[in-house]
Amino acid sequence: MQQIVPPISIIQKILGEQKSVEVDLYRLSMHCMCVEQPEGILFYHTLTGELLLLSHEEAVLLKEFHGSVLPALRKLVTHWFLRPEGADDMALADQVREIAERMRKKKTTLTRYTIFTTMDCNARCFYCYETGWEKSTMTEQTALDTARYIMAHRGDKPVQLHWFGGEPLVNIRAIDVITNCLRQQDVIFHSTMISNGYLFDEVLIQRARDVWNLKQVQITLDGTEEVYNQRKAYVNPQGSPYGRVFRNIGLLLDASIPVKVRLNMDGDNEKDLYALMDELAEWFAGKPGFGIYLMVIWENMGINSPSYTEEERCVYAEKLRALQSYAEEKRIAARVPLKRRFAANVCVADSDSSTTVTPEGRLGRCDTCRDGAIWGSIYSDGVDGEMLRQWRERKPPEETCKVCAVYPQCLRIKKCPGWLEHCSLIEQSVREDRIRRAVLGAYEDWKAAGQV
Repeated sequence: MQQIVPPISIIQKILGEQKSVEVDLYRLSMHCMCVEQPEGILFYHTLTGELLLLSHEEAVLLKEFHGSVLPALRKLVTHWFLRPEGADDMALADQVREIAERMRKKKTTLTRYTIFTTMDCNARCFYCYETGWEKSTMTEQTALDTARYIMAHRGDKPVQLHWFGGEPLVNIRAIDVITNCLRQQDVIFHSTMISNGYLFDEVLIQRARDVWNLKQVQITLDGTEEVYNQRKAYVNPQGSPYGRVFRNIGLLLDASIPVKVRLNMDGDNEKDLYALMDELAEWFAGKPGFGIYLMVIWENMGINSPSYTEEERCVYAEKLRALQSYAEEKRIAARVPLKRRFAANVCVADSDSSTTVTPEGRLGRCDTCRDGAIWGSIYSDGVDGEMLRQWRERKPPEETCKVCAVYPQCLRIKKCPGWLEHCSLIEQSVREDRIRRAVLGAYEDWKAAGQV
């Protein structure tokens, strides 16, 4: 039995070792996920974060044991992989999470900013959840005021900036003003961006790297050239947008700026995505910093009311798995990191250290729920405490949570528009697949380091 990844330190500190109770019968924890490998079976604990490799012989002993633990498997008891029959795993996860929350130091500074430079965009994606939003753009003065707000509320911490929109490159001036102001005051910062990639060029990419400290760009592709150009519906394009975006991805990678490509799948473009991945592999496979991930367009990205049946969701999930497997076969799938920190929050929406900034300078919680998440302004010290509280409120557990392997890593925000009313077993299985990929990635790293 070999330890591939140790437990998360704060969880280990809270739990310590599980005491053996000789009279009890044991069974595998509900929060244990198993992944078979040629060398044995990987056991990952979604609560503790520990990853073990059991030999085939040990796996046979585990499969054949009937509640009484053999000495060779005793470590699985002390490390919480085996639990006494009748133990409440869900209650244990809740208890650990509550203690960890109390131990966590409350953030008193804002250090992560999702900045809407504009709500305007040079594309017209049919599935855009921002359809109907006011197309406002951040003025130079508001950009300057935003930079001043950042400096006044960061404490002495480095700052993370995330450029968002609309298409953030429609308003390059706002990015220049904010980053130049921070540089003049010797503020340490880096930035990331979600962009369609069309408006980049060689000069702008150099500026993004050297002035904006741009560390990653996410770009969405929906299909091969004809499909992509039709679905994106760019305003007054010059030549083929598809070719231009492909060129810019290459230029970004050549400038050592990582690019994560998101492939959106729906009922119309699934087959075409295979051809797209062939082209992406031909251009970018093996290039440092490049990777793709796939998403299903669920009800217009989760903003509209649910419209798929569970059977339809199952079909989409299977198609997504097949596409993911093809991406891995082509060696262009983005790495999924294994969680190594206690998850105190889901995203920026419930993070004490994060906020969104609208083009008008309003401060919000969620980048996909703009007007229903405003809690303050860069021009005022006033805070809507009730809004902040609401965005920290969790959905209550459901009956299926009791036997869900990913429950310890699942935090569902009650106000989040991206969650269905009730947890879907299909989406649960998709999340399990994601964790399995992370487990395999961690194991490959371990082997590459010569630990075998």
